[in-house]
Formats: sequence, C-alpha cells, structure tokens
Amino acid sequence: QSRISKIGSGELVPQESDVQKFVKILEQEREFFFQQATAMPASVSFYRKTQTFPLKLLRQCNAQMNIRRLQIEKRVGEARLGARQLPHMPPDGKDGARVVARELRKKWGLRSGPILYLTALVEDVGCIIVDYTFPSLKLDGLCLRAPGKPPIIFLNKGLPKSRRRLSLAHELGHLIMHVNPHERVEDEAWDFASEFMMPSAEIEKDLDGLNLDRLGELKKKWGLSMQAILYRARKLDIISESQSRFLWMQIGKCGYRLDE
Repeated sequence: QSRISKIGSGELVPQESDVQKFVKILEQEREFFFQQATAMPASVSFYRKTQTFPLKLLRQCNAQMNIRRLQIEKRVGEARLGARQLPHMPPDGKDGARVVARELRKKWGLRSGPILYLTALVEDVGCIIVDYTFPSLKLDGLCLRAPGKPPIIFLNKGLPKSRRRLSLAHELGHLIMHVNPHERVEDEAWDFASEFMMPSAEIEKDLDGLNLDRLGELKKKWGLSMQAILYRARKLDIISESQSRFLWMQIGKCGYRLDE
C-alpha cells in the first residue's frame, strides 16, 4: 500500500517488477503507464446519477472513463469528427436552459415533434458516444471534455434505450451550457433535456387525458420512458399532484419502475 502510494505521488521511481505487476493486474499495455497524458478531474466531468450513488464508486467510474478517453483520443488523433461545431450556449436566468433548448432546435433546423435520430445528431457535432457497462444502474451517463479534444459521452448500456436517449440529451445539455460545475448544473441539464426532447408547446396537447395506456402510446411516439413523460406532465402542471401520484402507483404495481 505505502509503496503504491509513493509511486503514485512521484516520491518513488517504480522498478520494472512494479511495472509488470501494474500491467498484469490493471490489464493495460506497458506503454499506458508512460504516456504523456492527463486525467480530467471530476470538476470538469458531468454526470446524470441518482442521489444514492456512492462518491467512492463515482470516483472509480471517473477514473475508468478517463482511461477510455485516453484510448479514444489516441485513436482519433487530430481528426475533426463532426460536420458542424458544438455550440456554447450558457443559460441565463431561471428558464435559461429551456430557452437554450428551444434556440438549439431552431439553430439545428429540427422539425417540430419527436427527435428520431438523436445519436446521429449528437455525433454530427463531433461528439463521441460510448455505450459502457457501468458498475451500477444508478449512474445513467457521464461526459468528459479535454481541451482541444472531442467531447465523449458515456451511456450506461444496462439501461433501456428510452432512458439512454434522455440521458444523452442530458449530457448534451452539459456540453453545450456548462464549463464549470455549480449547484444548478443538474437541474439545468434536466430542464434542457426535457424541453429539447419534449418541447412544451408541442407535447402539452398529447398529455390531455393522461392514463397508463396513453403513457404507453406516448412512449412509442416520443421515444422516451413512460416515467419521463409522466414527470414532464407534472412539471408542466398539466396533471395534478393527486393524478401524478395515482399514475406512479399504477406504474409501480405493473413493475414498470424497473422494466417498462
């Protein structure tokens, strides 16, 4: 433990026997430990996660994603991957993230209604999307952006497609709006993702007379989970708190909270 700590801090030069142990146990090529590269700290990484995800596990995920990031950047090199540039559009005020989402749909010339090919859209502005096996389903996604390198979005491949789509929009919001984390970044990314994927002016009419069957129909139309649509209906104040509670109970009874 103490020897590894000293090697990690630079106090001790590793012997060849140490290097070979690292190669074997950490399952990396020898050259990996001698590359001139920097890990991006958690302060410039953004996550979509649940409240109960342990900090220690989050740091481990960040380290694993940095390893993948370095591998990807080595393969990509200096190539420009997107036909268009990823814009920077910081939000202004309480509704700023929703305004950014509406402006971005206009800027990218998106038609009204659902976004059918979100992955292609995000890749077209130079982002790399990686489906990754996270150690827990409580972590939906993570994005990393090193200076002068393409942004990389990691999505939890253990989650259903409908949930990954919203997570992808969430991480896109981070990349477009945020440079440094602050206390509202997650709320802003959620507001952006909701408005970008389900514009309030267009989805409100779909949410009239909402019930479980209707949620299933809207899931097919918008390509998002029933739970995300229900949450959106409540946020827009289209259904009451009691209606929302009743529908959440039905979702729970059907086992849809874990598997729709």
